[in-house]
Amino acid sequence: MGNAVCSTVPVEPGKKVKPLLDLLKAGGGVVTAPDAVQNKDFLKELDDVFPELAIYKQGRIQTSPGVEEISGSPTEYYRTVGAIIALLSCYSTSLQEDFGLECVSAGNRGPMSMDKVPGKFINLGNKKNDYNEFCRKFAMFMTSEDDWWSMLVFLVVHDVGKSDGFRKVVNDSLPFDMRSDDHDRALACALSDPELKRKLLPTVAKLSPARQESILAGFGTNFQLPQLGQGEIACINFRGLLDLDRKHLMNGTLHYYFYHSIFDIAGAGCNEKFIFPIAMQPVYLGFTAAMEDLIQKLTDNPKIDDRTLYFNFLYTNFKKSYPEFEAKFATMCESRVFCHETGLAVLRVLALTRNTYKNPNKVCELLLEDHHPLVQELAGSPVGPQIMLYYGPDLLRMGLGEDLTDQSGDNMSAALAAIDHVYRAARRTLILAKSGDYQYQLNVSPIVQVIKKAGKDWKGGKQLVDSVQGMKVKNNDLNTEGIVELRRPSVYSSQAT
Repeated sequence: MGNAVCSTVPVEPGKKVKPLLDLLKAGGGVVTAPDAVQNKDFLKELDDVFPELAIYKQGRIQTSPGVEEISGSPTEYYRTVGAIIALLSCYSTSLQEDFGLECVSAGNRGPMSMDKVPGKFINLGNKKNDYNEFCRKFAMFMTSEDDWWSMLVFLVVHDVGKSDGFRKVVNDSLPFDMRSDDHDRALACALSDPELKRKLLPTVAKLSPARQESILAGFGTNFQLPQLGQGEIACINFRGLLDLDRKHLMNGTLHYYFYHSIFDIAGAGCNEKFIFPIAMQPVYLGFTAAMEDLIQKLTDNPKIDDRTLYFNFLYTNFKKSYPEFEAKFATMCESRVFCHETGLAVLRVLALTRNTYKNPNKVCELLLEDHHPLVQELAGSPVGPQIMLYYGPDLLRMGLGEDLTDQSGDNMSAALAAIDHVYRAARRTLILAKSGDYQYQLNVSPIVQVIKKAGKDWKGGKQLVDSVQGMKVKNNDLNTEGIVELRRPSVYSSQAT
């Protein structure tokens, strides 16, 4: 969306970001006026200027695979407003104002407040220089008001595909085998169809052709940056990046598609009572580093394949986290077969724990000896769609419980058996899938909720195995997404009561 992408002639002269920032300031600021009522003039202006925002408040909205808000819920609307304010905060900082950092850090944020633990460690309000550097990097390609406006439009529409009504209109225009409940894919289809774009995305349609191309190119990748570093996405999720026209690697398009994920997460907790986003160090700084690393790898090796790219990306943090095991692992990695199969599976399993599990050698042994079907799933070589476990990192990391040292490996062995069971249950529902060339998302949050409910009484991998017994998978009509349904209470839970 930078200088090289965008037309130098604005399509809508006079469209500026600063008046919106001024209205936000006029509301009183995050400390004294954090809610929707006190910022009603700002919100009214957003609604008047961007008709697409109404989509977030109409009908049923899909918040995650298999989960929908009640009809008419404003949840996604306020999350999107939060993402918009995160961008305006960055814009304010680019003007050398303190208001921007205040918006994303100050105020009563409960545990995430700057003077609370863990807020004082990860709230960027305590790291002004780091936040300013983030904003500087973001603004590198934002050479004019038109660039900022285009990014604002990007954020306004970024999640409209979560609307059932929006996806229905898009899917009704497509052949059956091209239909999907994936919200990014639905948005990309609408962006690529001139008639749908005029009907559903009028603000986008008023941008220059080059800017429209930039937005479409980003969403056309269907890539999920937040799920990358934790090994959550399936290998096939890289295909869109690898097929992307290389000009978009160099001109800022891919950077700003990735940045939108950061602003999106910043606004994820926003609601009617607190519309301001939060800038957290792991998101703002961690994702920026991951983004830069990934784009560099794509730039350095234009012919790289999906498994190699995934392996190389995860290997960077693996080496930092497991220096004592890395030499042995590197020897095994001299085999390309190992890298693309068991090696990649090892890296993904460890990444799912955020590299906090302390016995990487046992993970490698278990995957080499006992879990070949699971390796195929993790390495992107199953027959049929590739499965992504939505909330998979929480499932494994929390499912392991407190024993992350696990000298015997029994804890991890049980946890891997449980995850293998989940994959097999999902795979059985995909036997008649329309094709194998897509990522299927299975929401495993019901299992995560069981773990959270148990709290300190959770018994680790063995209880995880018990919890998934008898589970079912409920898919959508298109077999593109599903959610776990637990059929019986855990034996451990029954004993506890």
